Amino acid sequence: MIASSWAKAQTTSYVVSGTVVDAKSGQVIPFASVALVGRNVGVTTDENGLFTLKTTRLTDSLYVSSIGFGVKRFAINKTKLQQSLLLQLPAAGKVLQEVIVRAGENPAWGILRNVRKNLDKNDRSRIRAYEYDSYSKTSLSLTHISDKLRSNPLIKKVLSELNQKDSVTDDLGRRILPLMMTESISRFFYRESPERKHEDIVKTRMKGIEIVEPEVLAQFVGGNSLSYNFYQNYIRVLGKDFASPVGADWKGWYSMYLADTTKIGNFVCYEIQFDPKNKQDLLFTGKMFIDTTTFALTMIEAKVGAEANLNYVRRLEIEQELEPARDSLGNNIGWMPVAMRTNAELYGVGKNSIGALAQQITRNSNFLLNKPKPLAYYDRTVAVSDTAKTNTTPLEELEGDDEEEARKDNAYWEQKRRELGGADSLSVNDRKIQSQIDTIRNVPTIRTVELLTRIATTGWYRKGRIDWGPYPYALAFNDIEGLRLRLGFRTNGNFSKSVVLRAYGAYGTYDGKFKWGVESDFILSRQKWTIMGLKAGYDLERLGFTPELINGNKVFYAFSRFGRYRGGYYTSSQEVFIRHEPLKGIMLTAAIGDRTFTPTFDYEYLIDPDRGDQSPRSRTYNDAYWSAEIRLARKETYIMDGNERIPIATKRTPVLWLKYTRGGHMFGGTFAYERYSFRAFQTLKFGKLGRSSYVLQAGYTPTRLPAVLQFTHLGNPTAFYAPNTFNRLDFFEFVSDRFLTVHWAHGFDGLLFNRIPLIKKLNWRLWTNADVLWGARGDQSRRYESMPRPTPPPGSDGQYINFGHLDPAVPYVEVGYGISNIFKILRLQAIHRLNYLKPGTDRFVLKFGIEVSF
Repeated sequence: MIASSWAKAQTTSYVVSGTVVDAKSGQVIPFASVALVGRNVGVTTDENGLFTLKTTRLTDSLYVSSIGFGVKRFAINKTKLQQSLLLQLPAAGKVLQEVIVRAGENPAWGILRNVRKNLDKNDRSRIRAYEYDSYSKTSLSLTHISDKLRSNPLIKKVLSELNQKDSVTDDLGRRILPLMMTESISRFFYRESPERKHEDIVKTRMKGIEIVEPEVLAQFVGGNSLSYNFYQNYIRVLGKDFASPVGADWKGWYSMYLADTTKIGNFVCYEIQFDPKNKQDLLFTGKMFIDTTTFALTMIEAKVGAEANLNYVRRLEIEQELEPARDSLGNNIGWMPVAMRTNAELYGVGKNSIGALAQQITRNSNFLLNKPKPLAYYDRTVAVSDTAKTNTTPLEELEGDDEEEARKDNAYWEQKRRELGGADSLSVNDRKIQSQIDTIRNVPTIRTVELLTRIATTGWYRKGRIDWGPYPYALAFNDIEGLRLRLGFRTNGNFSKSVVLRAYGAYGTYDGKFKWGVESDFILSRQKWTIMGLKAGYDLERLGFTPELINGNKVFYAFSRFGRYRGGYYTSSQEVFIRHEPLKGIMLTAAIGDRTFTPTFDYEYLIDPDRGDQSPRSRTYNDAYWSAEIRLARKETYIMDGNERIPIATKRTPVLWLKYTRGGHMFGGTFAYERYSFRAFQTLKFGKLGRSSYVLQAGYTPTRLPAVLQFTHLGNPTAFYAPNTFNRLDFFEFVSDRFLTVHWAHGFDGLLFNRIPLIKKLNWRLWTNADVLWGARGDQSRRYESMPRPTPPPGSDGQYINFGHLDPAVPYVEVGYGISNIFKILRLQAIHRLNYLKPGTDRFVLKFGIEVSF
C-alpha cells in the first residue's frame, strides 16, 4: 500500500493556462512562446493569445516571449494542480548595438567575440573590491527508492510515518523523501589585487539527518559555495572542469545558435542557445542572454546532459541571473550575480541504488563596491557564527525562556527572508519538507543511522566533549605485532576552544608490547592561526613512511600496517612545536625533540666507519634534533571542524614545502647532521587535453650517516596502484643522501574514449604517468653499513635489508598507462620499469586501484 501511494505520486499532472496580452494596449498576443523556466517544456499561444500547458513537473515560473516584445518571467504556484493566468508582456524598446557578422558566418559568433572583448567591463573578477549579503537555501532529498529498498524495515517505517502527511514532490512531480534543509545568511568579501576572498557565515538554520557537524555543513552551504563565474574558461563543478560557453575556447567546444532578441527585465538581450559538439565531453547545454548594448551576460541556463562523462549524476542544472553593479557615482563597473539556482540529481551503482536530489537557491543583495578592506581582513579563517540552529524543537513544545528565544529566532528569519530571500524564500512546499524531516527524525532507528553514517564519513564517534577514534586505525594485522588493537580519543570544541588533547593506546598480540601516544595542542590565535603543542609516544613505525614522503595520506598509512612489515622499528619520541601563519597561505613551523631507533630487522651500522671491520657495531641510535619549516599555499582554502583546520582546495597554484633539520649531540643524540627537504605539488589544466598533476621532491644531507637516517625512497611492491610512489620499486631498494624525484600523472578525461563509438558509453578515462628518481649516496656514508653477522643480533626478526644506491649519472625511470572508471570504481594501471634491471626483476606489472569520483 505504501509503495502504491509512492507510485501514484509519480503521475501527478499540472495544468497552467491563461492569456498573453500587450502590457500597454491590452491586445492579445498570438503565437507567443510560453515555457517553464528550467525545463524544455513549452507551448505557443493561439490566434486569441490563449495557451494551455500540461506537465508532470512544475517549476516556480514561466518565461514568455514574442517577436517585437521583451522576455518576461512570471511567478507561478508550484503546488496548485490547476491555475489560470493573465500575462502582460512589455514591448522591446532599446536600439541594438552594432554587431559585425562576417560573410557566411554564424551570427552568434560575432556576439560571442564582443562578449570576450568586453570582459574588462563586465566580469566581476575585474572589479577592485566588492562585498554583498547572501541568503541561501539548500535541500537534500531521496528521489528514487527501489522496490527492494522499500521492503527494508527501516524504510518501510519511515514511509509509513510520511504516508500520514501531505506528500512533497520535486520539480518532476515525483514524491520525495526529504533528508535535510538549511537556510544560511552570509556576507561575502572579494579583493582583486592581490586576489583575496572571505566569507562570514552570519547565521544558519538546519533541519535534517545530522551526518556532519553543523559548523562544517554551514561552510559548504554558504551563499558563495556555488557561485560560478561563467566568464572563466572552465567552471569547477563536482570536482570536474566544465568548459564555459563564454570561455576563451567557446568556438572549439560548442555549437551556437542565435535564437531571438528578447527583453530580460530592463535589458534587451540576444538569446543564444548552445550545445556540445561532443555530448560525452564535460560541457553544458542550454541558453544564455547577452545584453545588446554592453555585451554582458545577463542570464544563463546551463545543463549537463545524461551522456556526459560524469559519474553518479543523472541531471545537473545551473541558472544564474546578473545585474549591473554601479559605483558611488552611478557608473556601471561590472555585472554581479543576484540569483542562482542549482539542481543536481545523483544516483548510485546498480538497479537497487537510491537517487538523491540536491538543490540550492541563492539571492545576493546589498552590494558595496570598490571599498577594499585591509589584507588581514580577508586572510581570516572562514567565520562561522555560534548561532547556528539545528533541528529546532517545534514552538508548541517549548516554554519559558526557550520559547521566547525561539520566537525571536523565528522573527529574525522571517525578517531576513523578506529582506534577502525574495520570492525564493521559504515556500509552502519548503515548510512541508521541514515538517516531514521532523517526522523522520522521530523514528528511533534514524538516530542510529545518523550515528553510523557520521562514524563512516569522519572516522570518529562523538560523545559529548570527546571524539573516539579514528576507526581506520583501530585494527591491523602484521607479522611483527600480530593482531594490533588501537583505541584513541581527542577533545572537541565542546571541551575547549583553545586546548586540544589527544591520546591513544595500542597492543600487539605477537610482540606483546603496549604502544601509546599523547599530545596537547594550545590554540593561541585563530585569526593568524597559531598553535603550540607537545607530544610524546612509543610505537612501531616503518622506514620511509614519514609524513612528508607519504604526503599525509592517512589511508595509505593505515593499510601499511597490514601484512609483512618490512623495515619496522620501535621508537620512543617526544617533541615540542609551534606553528604560526603570519600571512594567509604561509605556514611557519619550528620544533625540537628526540626519538630512538630500535630495528626489528637484521641491521647494524659501524660506530666508527674509519676503522672498518674493527669498528664496534650498534643496532640503535638516539636522534636529537631541531627543525624549521615553511609551507606556501597562497590560494589554499580551509574549513573549520571545531578546533581542526582542514584544507580542501588549492586552486591549482603550487603548494611548496621546505624543511631544515639539524641533529646534534644535545640530549644524548648519537649523530650531528644537517638535512634539507623540499616538496612541491600542483594540478594543471590543459584545455581539451585534460589535466596533469605533479609532485616534485628533493633532499640533501651533507653529513655522512647510516642508511636508516638518510632518504629512503618509497617503493610499492604490492598489487595495489598508489599514485606518487615508485610502483615497480621494492621497499628500501634505494637510499640516497641527495635526490630529486618527479611524479607526473596526466588524465585525458574522455578525450580519446569519448570519440570511439563502441566504448564512449562506458565513460572510461585514459591515464598516463611517469616517475623519475635521480639520487646518489656518497662513499663515506656507505662505509657505515656492515655486512650481516652469521647469527642475527638479538631482537632481530632475521630479515636482512640490503640498502642499494643509484648511479648519480643514471636516473631510475618507470612509466605507465591505464584506464580508470571501469564499472565507475576500478582503475587498471600498467607499469614499465625501464632500467636498473637486476636478475629476477620484472620489467612490467599490471596493478589495480579503487577510485570513487564524479
